[in-house]
Amino acid sequence: MSILRDLLESIVEKGLSEGASFCEIRYFEERSNSISVENGVARALSSGILRGVGVRVIVNGRWGFASTNIPTKESIERALKDALGGAKSIVAHAGEEAKIVEAKPSIDSVTHNVKINPDDISPEEKVKRVLELEGTARTFSDRIKDTFVTYRDVVTKVAVCNSFGTFVEETTPRTQISCRVIAKEGDNMQEGYEVLGNVAGYELIENIDVKNFSIRAAKKAVSLLSAHSPPRGTYTVVVDPRVGGLFVHEAIGHNSEGDLVFSGQSIISDKLGKKVASSLVSIIDDPTKMNYGHFIYDHEGTKAKPHTIIKNGVLVGFLHSLETAAKIGGEPEGSARAQSHHYPPIVRMSNTYLAPGNMTLEEILEDIDCGIYLSGSQYGYVESQKGQFTCKVEEAWMIIDGELSEHLRDVAISGLTLEALKNITAVGKDLIIGMPGMCGKSGQSMYVDTGSPHFRIDGIVVGGRR
Repeated sequence: MSILRDLLESIVEKGLSEGASFCEIRYFEERSNSISVENGVARALSSGILRGVGVRVIVNGRWGFASTNIPTKESIERALKDALGGAKSIVAHAGEEAKIVEAKPSIDSVTHNVKINPDDISPEEKVKRVLELEGTARTFSDRIKDTFVTYRDVVTKVAVCNSFGTFVEETTPRTQISCRVIAKEGDNMQEGYEVLGNVAGYELIENIDVKNFSIRAAKKAVSLLSAHSPPRGTYTVVVDPRVGGLFVHEAIGHNSEGDLVFSGQSIISDKLGKKVASSLVSIIDDPTKMNYGHFIYDHEGTKAKPHTIIKNGVLVGFLHSLETAAKIGGEPEGSARAQSHHYPPIVRMSNTYLAPGNMTLEEILEDIDCGIYLSGSQYGYVESQKGQFTCKVEEAWMIIDGELSEHLRDVAISGLTLEALKNITAVGKDLIIGMPGMCGKSGQSMYVDTGSPHFRIDGIVVGGRR
């Protein structure tokens, strides 16, 4: 790849010679294949490639950014000219100057190997396998009305070259599959969902156990038809790793992103070094973990390290880019990523989780007289400035005298983030990170994962119909 390196380095030198104090050239290439099957029919089979170069400069304390889909010398030089021109045309506002931490240069080339390259599997074979997985769900019960299985494999290649002397390239394969099942009885419709994904090849699909994937989604949808609406009120809740992961990602993950902290949109921006949660709570964002959000270098060429956000209840750090580390003080440890060459890198989560404690689920449940056990997440929403969160869960059960009893459906919880963190009174030892997906922010989607062990929160508002 020395041709690419020579090209990018020559453009960086040109940027510096034309007045930039910092210059970064990022080559991006993503090849993807996807299949969607609906009710026994392969509805779509698509493949695509996105390729190009993004150019970022600082001139007199102002950012300039431009991109091109044509990775030739002439086209990248034209993008450089546009980026330089853009920076020169912006009047820097007081306090808004572009500042970055001077990073030590890295030179490296990383390729994540897979057991089975998805490109070695024919589209026909992939479709056959996806239809098999969908069929086991569809034929599970006559009350199942709709089944959807979506498969995607993607290989992302990013090369970052900057004026610190960094040149890193990383090639990352990811494979993901999801199954959504809708069951119906009269006017009552319920849904079951399962998803698997990792930095992996086609072996992820070959190794699927249908009992834990499509059949589990179907079983969930059918069993929810006979579940009851939840009671409304404030309850002690116990959350499973998926609900816990959604809470950690939405409620605290976004609040810890350095750009939101700097712009005053985070409820924890002034709480560094202070106790913000129960002593049982440690929250970590770790790109080095082998989950869907895994990478070795971020898109500024910074080597990734695990980031501890909360340690034993105390807020100890934020997630940083080169810029936020300079503006609010901190170490850039690999949290800046961009959806493609068309976007500048921004602060993003990777694999975010609540660290495990030492209790079993039985021990967490045993002294609860009346509470609610929440399982599976559908979606979450956070207003980071207000510190409020809402999570809609797939299913729930009443906890009566430490035992799971009545099955519940259509359950949502909401609360104040910092209050909920302080009210965590028990943390399990059964950590699972298993919610591979895309996180949206500022118009960009990025690969992330999240999870937690089981944990208990005393006093959460449960929305119900009775």
